[in-house]
Amino acid sequence: MYAQYTTASFGGNVVDSNNAVLPQSQVIVRNVDTGFTQSATTDQSGAFLFPRLPIGSYELRVELPGFSTYVQSGITLTVDQAATQTVVMQIGQVSEEVTVQADSPLVGTRNGTLGQLVDQKRVVELPLNGRMAQSLVFLAAGTVDLGRNGCRICGHGGVYPGEQTAGVNGAGMAQVNYQLDGAGHNDTYLNVNVPFPNPDAVQEFNLQANNFTAEYGNAAGGIVNIVTRSGTNEIRGSLFEFLRDGKLNARNFFAPTKDTLKRNQFGGSVGGPVLKEQLFYFGTYQGTRIRSEAAGRVAFVPTAAERAGDFSSLSRQLVDPVTRQPFPNNQIPQDRISPVAKYFLKSIPLPNRGGRELNFVGTEQIETENQFMTKMEYNRHGHQISGRYFFTDYDRPAVIPADNILAASNAGNAVRVQNVSVNHTFSIRPTALLTSTFGFNRQRGGSLSSGPFGYPDAGVRIASAASSALKAPPEIVMNVTGGFSINTNHLGDFDRGDFTIRENLTTIHGPHELHVGGEVVRLSNHIINTFRMDGNFTFNGSLSGDGLADFLLGRASTFVQGGGEFKDLKGTRWGFFAQDNWRVNERLTVNLGVRWDPYYPYYDRQGRVVCFQPGAKSQRYPNAPAGVLYGGDNHDPGCPVGGSDANVWNIAPRTGFAYRLTDDGKTSLRGGFGHFYTPIQASAFNPFTNIAPFAPGFSFDGVSFEDPFGSVAVRNPFPEQYGPRVPGAEATFVTPTELRAVFSQDFRTPLLAAWNLSLERQIATDWVFRVAYIGNRGIYFFGAAENSREINPAIYVPGASTVANTQARRRYQDYSRIGLSESTNITKYNSVQVNAEKRFGKGLAVLASYTFSRKLDDYGWTTPDDRRFDDGLSREDVPHNFKFSNVWQLPQIGGDRVLSKVVNGWMLNSMVTWQSGFPFSVSSGRDNSFTGINRDRADFLGGNADLGSNRPDGEMVAQYFDTSKFVPNAIGTFGNSGKNMLRGPQYFNTDVALLKVTNVTKSVGLQFRAEFFNILNNVNFNTPNSNVSSAQFGRITSALDPRILQFGLKLLF
Repeated sequence: MYAQYTTASFGGNVVDSNNAVLPQSQVIVRNVDTGFTQSATTDQSGAFLFPRLPIGSYELRVELPGFSTYVQSGITLTVDQAATQTVVMQIGQVSEEVTVQADSPLVGTRNGTLGQLVDQKRVVELPLNGRMAQSLVFLAAGTVDLGRNGCRICGHGGVYPGEQTAGVNGAGMAQVNYQLDGAGHNDTYLNVNVPFPNPDAVQEFNLQANNFTAEYGNAAGGIVNIVTRSGTNEIRGSLFEFLRDGKLNARNFFAPTKDTLKRNQFGGSVGGPVLKEQLFYFGTYQGTRIRSEAAGRVAFVPTAAERAGDFSSLSRQLVDPVTRQPFPNNQIPQDRISPVAKYFLKSIPLPNRGGRELNFVGTEQIETENQFMTKMEYNRHGHQISGRYFFTDYDRPAVIPADNILAASNAGNAVRVQNVSVNHTFSIRPTALLTSTFGFNRQRGGSLSSGPFGYPDAGVRIASAASSALKAPPEIVMNVTGGFSINTNHLGDFDRGDFTIRENLTTIHGPHELHVGGEVVRLSNHIINTFRMDGNFTFNGSLSGDGLADFLLGRASTFVQGGGEFKDLKGTRWGFFAQDNWRVNERLTVNLGVRWDPYYPYYDRQGRVVCFQPGAKSQRYPNAPAGVLYGGDNHDPGCPVGGSDANVWNIAPRTGFAYRLTDDGKTSLRGGFGHFYTPIQASAFNPFTNIAPFAPGFSFDGVSFEDPFGSVAVRNPFPEQYGPRVPGAEATFVTPTELRAVFSQDFRTPLLAAWNLSLERQIATDWVFRVAYIGNRGIYFFGAAENSREINPAIYVPGASTVANTQARRRYQDYSRIGLSESTNITKYNSVQVNAEKRFGKGLAVLASYTFSRKLDDYGWTTPDDRRFDDGLSREDVPHNFKFSNVWQLPQIGGDRVLSKVVNGWMLNSMVTWQSGFPFSVSSGRDNSFTGINRDRADFLGGNADLGSNRPDGEMVAQYFDTSKFVPNAIGTFGNSGKNMLRGPQYFNTDVALLKVTNVTKSVGLQFRAEFFNILNNVNFNTPNSNVSSAQFGRITSALDPRILQFGLKLLF
């Protein structure tokens, strides 16, 4: 698959009946829907090539004096396809025509790229939950929905529904580059996609999953090229309405009742000619209205007895956090119960199941979305010009719960996405094309808190900085290990986006197809974000022995308060490439390319960038504690403008080959190797802004709930009201302060070396089978801020280390935590993939694949110095991955007209996914290493902790694995249990669509749809609680969606 973005290439050879080549043959291709025509002349080897053709259905015509004219119809070209065709000419007159109806070749014989096409038939006819076409990316072999392993984009402001974390062949999340009609379609803040247009507006898309050519960059895992629909010489369109009602759905395993969902999606599309065979239009609109309750949830809250101080039912002994003496019979005196905890308990219901278990549903969700798209195309005199505008707007107001603050997770969200693409392909001459692309992508919006009250309302002596400085609603973030969590979210106002300019010159010189060009992507991320401004509390049980007891006693293991995140980030991604697709002979094609991806760190226009060098003093801020230096235009010596050095010489070679093993072109051996640099998502720069004097963070251990600053004898700095302003050089500093994460000075751009080898064979006219080995190795990768290396740990002193003296034992006393983002992580991935595909024909299309893989990495930094401690299975390792989908038009009958109207026109379409569960580690839940890092793993006592999955659901939920095999880690250690040594529940899901098309007239049809998501109502459990210190250790408390029904009606014309 050559770099096409929105087009395909079509080439081949012209020979006579004796297989002798025929140079100077006139070759003409014509798009049967738009009339678009191009011509070429075969070279001395009888070869021809059309390097960039708009996708669609074509007719091929070949003329040469002395031979009959060859005419072939039924040629379908798809995005990124490198199609080939051998034309055999018959002796005769040019006026005589030999007409051939042939099927397009399925086996790739011109490149080493592996990928998967999702054509319009699948996009429109397969069951799509939420009508989100982007989910079809997961039909491809080797793809994994990493969002099921904990939503790693949730909680970020301005995230649009439909953004997904796709993992492709072990490259990890944020490693896929989405292109919509050649324009970037990515949320560069997180390096994930923004929503696709509705399915009726998508022509098709292709996922290039390994060894893509040098034209493509800004991703290491895959390239998704989406092509929207276009107008043709005929007016065609549709009107549709889809609806759901919660009464028809099954009940979530953990919900007390069925949901109250009311969902409507409606709209239509139309396309046609303005000037036939020259100018075309297409437009679409979709509206979505949703009214529902959040999914069922489980929390563990204090019982009525425990609220009165009676913990006698607890098996472990509680100790007094102040005296370290046991509470007799686990009875906490009434006067020791925190008044702040009592205030919160007014909004926390009593358990409604056994023990501490509370089963409840969230607040009502009200969601509104409107999207539309317009597109124009013009083809004339060697110019192909297209322009497209896509707009979608989503709104979900914040809902404040009346009597259960645990339900206050339905934060508001309002986001608008706009995407523009303009493409111009100019045919300079038959062997030279210049393609120019301009793209613009913008995402504007943010989040809003759903908190009913703030910490100061409950009696906590801290400033509600967000509420007072930015007039934001109060926010609460609290986590009680083994109990409950509260996250009302925060105010986030985001304006982020990018524009792209790309040029590609394609020339043909004999057997060489040459591509040279480059692109520039200019990015902008403007953020006003009250992240952590109102404080975060954690009660992990390390002080009394139980998280809920810590909460009632008002003794938090960790307290963090920050000054928000305010950022005006700019950056530029450059890319330059050269590619030679060399047809060595009729059987062998070699792809040789090189790409240059220089990396220049993003910079904040206000200079909110920091570095850390022990002992160094800042000139920009003389009052800053020793060690911290500042970047920006007036940066300190030793701290670059962007916080780390540029990586200019990022040279990425690419090579591939395709060898045709048989004369019929139906068997090929393909392979390739390449280097792929991956860009840094803008969110990785957030920690720079969480640093004094811009918006500092303060973190303390073992604090009082009522007075977290006073209990550790630190002046509360937040009356100073940190905010968007950047202070002058006279700024003052309160210590100890926190450096969440800073880049190391020698930070490198993450690099993935990838390779593949595949064998393909076409059977009959429409089946193709492939066996492939795919592997890669990543170097210079880095983890998120919460997984950065801690370089200011507390030093463990045997017999003299406590939570209370954590700060006193740190290396650098002016700082609490210092996280260093180093590009030192390594990943390894190997897989075998078996793929079978049947192109739609005779009423049936099938796509099936099985991937057997293994992924290792060393992410984590559990310890401050031992890199090998975190070697092991990646949390993204999915060893078994099976996919199946089909589009099946049921057999039709003749005879009685009325009966045939009822029986004919039915389709049965399905998608099936079965995957292994994600691996997970068992955490200690306590800082027994006394380092303040709080990533200790549990100690493993040996034996087999796997209890098997062939058990009743109730047993699995109560105890997923043998919890008796684990205990908290020994004092002064980081735990001996292996990284990701256990594996979570497997995932199995079947979606089915039953469709019926009734022809009203020759040109008008009515389609009825009944779609069943998770039709078997299989319970897909999430990963269990893996905190050995939690009272819920080993329990599963949530599951994915149950069976959901959707009905639809479409008018097609």
